Amino acid sequence: MLIALAFCVASVVPCAAQKPRLEPTDRAVALAGTLSIERGYGPPGYGEDKRTDARLSYWALKLTFEVTTDCTAQTPDLWSIQCSPTHLLRLFFPVNPEGNELIEKARSLRGRKVLATGILHRRSAMAETTPVYMDVVNISMINHDKAPPVQ
Repeated sequence: MLIALAFCVASVVPCAAQKPRLEPTDRAVALAGTLSIERGYGPPGYGEDKRTDARLSYWALKLTFEVTTDCTAQTPDLWSIQCSPTHLLRLFFPVNPEGNELIEKARSLRGRKVLATGILHRRSAMAETTPVYMDVVNISMINHDKAPPVQ
């Protein structure tokens, strides 16, 4: 058991025993991951009826670890829906000229390791797609020679 626990701590591969990282929602954080465009379902049922629900695409950051925010479920049986951790963050870019520049930058970085900086939020509606999402303020490619290791 001690050997397995030591492997989890030293490994770059996430272990089941590792707890999700708890991130603040009151200030910007920087998270490293792979930038992608994910596909999902929208209204009316957000995937409950795949034949009638709208199909959507969204920017996402795939993390190598799970992340969460403070959360209290309305009832214990809703915890997995309202408070679950995630390794996939939906990214929202500002709707202004600066946001357009960030989207153009993101297009050139799609599929690469990036450092996304922004404010995390807990999903309050199914339209946000992932349990935790980020309002992006900056995005940049990770230079493996100078970047800190992905946590």
